[in-house]
Amino acid sequence: MLETVACDYCGSTECIPVTKQTDKLHQTTDEVFTIVRCAVCGLHYTNPRPSVNEIGRYYAEDYSFHAASSKNRRFALRIAERLANGYFASVLDVIPALGRRFTPYVKPCILDPVRTFYSAGGKGAFLDIGCGSGMSAHFWGESGALLAYRQLTEVAGVEVAVSARERLATFGIEAWAGLAAVPTQRRFGMIRMNWSLEHVHSPSQYFSFLRERLLPGGRAVIAIPNYDGQIYRLAPDCVELPIHLYHFRPKDIENYANRNGLRIVGLRTFSYPQMYVYATQVGLFPDSFPSQLGLRATRAFQLTLDLFDQTGYGNDMIVELALDE
Repeated sequence: MLETVACDYCGSTECIPVTKQTDKLHQTTDEVFTIVRCAVCGLHYTNPRPSVNEIGRYYAEDYSFHAASSKNRRFALRIAERLANGYFASVLDVIPALGRRFTPYVKPCILDPVRTFYSAGGKGAFLDIGCGSGMSAHFWGESGALLAYRQLTEVAGVEVAVSARERLATFGIEAWAGLAAVPTQRRFGMIRMNWSLEHVHSPSQYFSFLRERLLPGGRAVIAIPNYDGQIYRLAPDCVELPIHLYHFRPKDIENYANRNGLRIVGLRTFSYPQMYVYATQVGLFPDSFPSQLGLRATRAFQLTLDLFDQTGYGNDMIVELALDE
């Protein structure tokens, strides 16, 4: 049964329907869900929505980062990304079928803020909220996962999937099922929410956690879809429903941060072509957009998207927060 909720940020029950969609991406249900905009503060959220006890059944059994990928698969991914974004990528397009196989791996080059923080002398343990199995992280892959960060500092995670926590335990990494389970005495130099904040039922609780658990001089990194991005302006229903419960814009993150004594010290948006291509393939984007591109065309498209990213209209955003002193 779905639950109807008030705005998480301001508590208002007044909301305006924006769009409707079913689960076209994971195909776990044919139910239709509505995205609304708070009439007071402007926050967008899914309403009505599955409750905490019901949301699990809307996740596909093979949902990406809950599972542990094989070493060979991770190695193949690294090679594919290097070839697709490398100097000689155009050579692959000599054989069109071969070039098309590499198009999903074209993406912008973005420095990992976690590695940047610790390389610059950042102190304190690292906590990854929504860490999955710890073997791979969205966008940064194997190099951005908990297992890799052990080379930098002490690491820990928060992850709802039991199988993922059990996997982490085999590597000696402590992981908790939720924020309430994290020992009250624990403090962290950096806390990351890597495409996880849009999945939670109460974002305000997570911002309170950041305020309470960051060490002085610490940082929080929030990577999420940017609902102010170009693709959502063209197709507001191009979202992962119902597992994405909130649909944030930069202004929303600023509002939550200000309320919790946090300030934005870095924000950038970015996009990559495969998001448009895949959205077209599953029916989330107009048929007028090509459902398949060659490697050369994909790389040219990436250059165009980079221009939108510079104006703040990229489809994803990375926000770095610091605790006010």
